[in-house]
Amino acid sequence: MKNKIQTILLEKNITTVFQPIFNIIREEIIGYEALTRGPKNTDLYSPETLFEQATQHGLLSELEMLCRETAIQCFAQLKLAGKLFINISPAVMLNKAHPNGETIKLVEKAGLSCQQLVIELSEKYPFPSNNVLRNALDKYRQFGFDVAIDDLGAGYSGLKQWSHLRPDIVKIDRYFIDKCDKDVMKREFLRTLFELGRTSNAHVIAEGIETKEEFELLRDLGMVFAQGFFLARPSEFPCVEYPKLEVNDISQEEARMGTIALLAKSAITVQYQQKANAVYQLFSDNNDVHAIPVLEGNKPLGMVYRNELMELYSDIYGRALFSKKSALDIMNDKPIMLEHSMPLEQVSALLTARANLAFTHSFIIVEGGVFSGMVSARDLLKSITDSKLEQARYANPLSGLPGNVLIEKEIDYMLRKERPFNLAYLDLNHFKPFNDIYGYAKGDLLLKALANSIVLNTNNQNCFVGHIGGDDFIILFRSNNVEAICQAILTDFAQQSLLFLSNEHKAQQGYFALNRNGEKVFHPLVSLAIGVINPDVSHYNSYHQIADLASQAKSQAKKITGNSLFICRRHNCQESHYQVTAKSNEVA
Repeated sequence: MKNKIQTILLEKNITTVFQPIFNIIREEIIGYEALTRGPKNTDLYSPETLFEQATQHGLLSELEMLCRETAIQCFAQLKLAGKLFINISPAVMLNKAHPNGETIKLVEKAGLSCQQLVIELSEKYPFPSNNVLRNALDKYRQFGFDVAIDDLGAGYSGLKQWSHLRPDIVKIDRYFIDKCDKDVMKREFLRTLFELGRTSNAHVIAEGIETKEEFELLRDLGMVFAQGFFLARPSEFPCVEYPKLEVNDISQEEARMGTIALLAKSAITVQYQQKANAVYQLFSDNNDVHAIPVLEGNKPLGMVYRNELMELYSDIYGRALFSKKSALDIMNDKPIMLEHSMPLEQVSALLTARANLAFTHSFIIVEGGVFSGMVSARDLLKSITDSKLEQARYANPLSGLPGNVLIEKEIDYMLRKERPFNLAYLDLNHFKPFNDIYGYAKGDLLLKALANSIVLNTNNQNCFVGHIGGDDFIILFRSNNVEAICQAILTDFAQQSLLFLSNEHKAQQGYFALNRNGEKVFHPLVSLAIGVINPDVSHYNSYHQIADLASQAKSQAKKITGNSLFICRRHNCQESHYQVTAKSNEVA
């Protein structure tokens, strides 16, 4: 066997395959993991067998060096984009006989940069308890390499190593991915890992995703980076584009707010026929448990609350009275049950509408009537508050409408999913002279009136409204009633704007104000211009392209006198080829 491995090393008889790693938000490849296979049609083709035998015969360092060399050469020859992930065992890295600086030489020889490589340390192998490994990794970092912990959770104190080594990237072991959609405990562990990644500024990669259900749950838990057979298998000539995945889509609003399923946690439960004393004992043994669901099989019937049961047992005859009763007899049969797919926005509205709700109680989560978990009132309120704060962070401070960051996300989302839409760009004409005459305070009130008019006229019309800044707004229409809504906004604004004008200015249909050259000239009354585009979503791929088109349509609308609407009827809008539908509503 040793001779076989030595022959493989001498003849460099290995094959490198690459498995893509994806950013599922941007729907792009961020890099490839290099994986080694032994000689084809032999008992050493399997990487597990090959590396096991190499370790037994003291040839692991030589084999890893060959794997590294082959991976770097092939990656460069294939001109693959993104980063190259290569696996290195801690034992080899710390082996004094292992040649120093060879990886850097290989990278330079292949015409790559050290910034393109990620060193993966598998948690399947023991890490030294001192600082030797961290010092070795720091040397790699000095040259520009990124560091990843692979197989997190496979054994050897993963979270401790995460804290100690401070990796740039963490890859979750396949064990926690496998059937995670059916395991509440795995779901909780994964949720914690994604949160730790955000807190520590480490990219968390979920690897080994093999099913649609695993992918959808991980995505809902906050996964950004993904790897596995479901997306792409390892290959000598790997894919270079994001795959078309048959997965259930979620809207941007749901993506921002999430569903109640994301907060569901596992819980101690009892069957309805269990004795009250057994329930009492569970509370006594678990001081942090405040509510226990009562089930019939896997169907929830009610909830026993700690404070209520303890109060019953505090009576001098309480234990004697309830010792023979069942959980069914002592439970609250009207707990709040929430369907797992309910968006948090709906949950918030539901709970707010229940004036007499005790917000100290936990809620039961069900999936098609089957018990799925529990959520505490504290966790629920915190999640809703955090989501609202995140939206407020990117909202325009004057109108409270989504600002540029959320507008860009919404448009990019529609383009990525190739969802057809119309986009209206709204802008005020002669707003500067209005501000000069009436002052900025009144100008802000006029902008708020316009924002209110847009929101009222798009309410329940499947629209997304955003405030770019100043007097610029956008409406993204997912439906086709564009012209009717825009005309309603124009009519409404024409009436609302009159309330801000003096009788004199209304009578003369304008006012005198200084222009940019300091000259006093006559300006028409403030009016609204709306330019609308209907882009071909298969032709465009970025928010910036759509913004340029919308700006052109707005410019065409502003050429029309008064409150005006310009609609570009072409899907691939070019300014010189507009087919115009333009209407003007003069202020009476």
